[in-house]
Amino acid sequence: MREIYVADVGDGLCMAVRTLFGEIIHIDCGSQQGSKTAFDGFIKVYNHFYKPDVFILSHFHIDHYNGLLLASKTHLRNRYYPLRVRKVYYPRIPEFREKEKFMIYLLAMNLRVFGSETGIMEYDFLRAISRINAGPFYYKPVSKGDIININGSTFEVLWPPKTIESGETLSVIERALRDFEKAMEQDEELRLLYKRVREEGVFEKYREGGKIEDSREKENTDEYRDRNYREGELPEIVEKANNSLRKAANHLSLSLFEDNRLLFLGDTEGFEIKEIVDYLKSINRRKFYVFITPHHGTHWHDSLKEIETIYAITSNGDKLCSKMIPDFKDISKMSFATWVNGNISVPIFSIRRLLYFPTWWFYDDEF
Repeated sequence: MREIYVADVGDGLCMAVRTLFGEIIHIDCGSQQGSKTAFDGFIKVYNHFYKPDVFILSHFHIDHYNGLLLASKTHLRNRYYPLRVRKVYYPRIPEFREKEKFMIYLLAMNLRVFGSETGIMEYDFLRAISRINAGPFYYKPVSKGDIININGSTFEVLWPPKTIESGETLSVIERALRDFEKAMEQDEELRLLYKRVREEGVFEKYREGGKIEDSREKENTDEYRDRNYREGELPEIVEKANNSLRKAANHLSLSLFEDNRLLFLGDTEGFEIKEIVDYLKSINRRKFYVFITPHHGTHWHDSLKEIETIYAITSNGDKLCSKMIPDFKDISKMSFATWVNGNISVPIFSIRRLLYFPTWWFYDDEF
């Protein structure tokens, strides 16, 4: 890893990593402030690094890829496209008893919150990538223990697990299913979207990985011109179900690390954070150059006190900045947040940084 860039997209994430050999890995492209904000972040990353070679989605929350959906609807009139993505990774949904139902509910809710308000029907983010990409790409769901190797740069996946065994996690998922079913009883639009997702089986063909050819569609983009692309108000019972599904999806968020250079925890919750830290300790990985804090700096577990990092970087905005956990400052030499600092760029190899931290980086026993 040679450089990390985190765009200021408010309460969301849009970041990229340049590897030692120059490949660009783009991670997420979304914002709770709306898809236009996320799309602007995508352009910032593009201008800083140029076109991504790899796209990684941390989890299927609309505020982590709504900018990508907007990009897929504007590419015909935008000078930045097409892209050149060759590989796409996203979290494999673990095995658990009601997995199929959960996936259908989650995708239907994503449509209710976002797609039906904007007219964007390509809610599957892989389809969105295929429409703005210059050629075919391979896609693969990953889970704990899998290795993502990008021309010599090796990222190990820490989460999600291949099977959910935690009773705590299963109870959160069951509660989300019940809340969705109650909302569907009272919200006709949600019922129709659920029926559509169930009949189309949109997620089935992407479960095991594969290849997508260049399948960009020609479309009249005039109807999308100057649209607001922001989520609308939801009925209270639908909002409750959406929040429950989001919380459940946090337990399935992708986390990974690259040696002692990068630790990325996605939106993992406290229980998962502890399990991840315990594993990192077992392989003697407690120090990292850059740590992307979980869930915009709002998720914490005391086990993180055993982690040390040079940079703790938080991507947040006006909604979540006040909820940021102050402990992240204690485990880092420097702590930055996009709400305060704007766009953040961290070059890994720098003479100035070697002068600041020579002993910590090169001579510690753990490296």
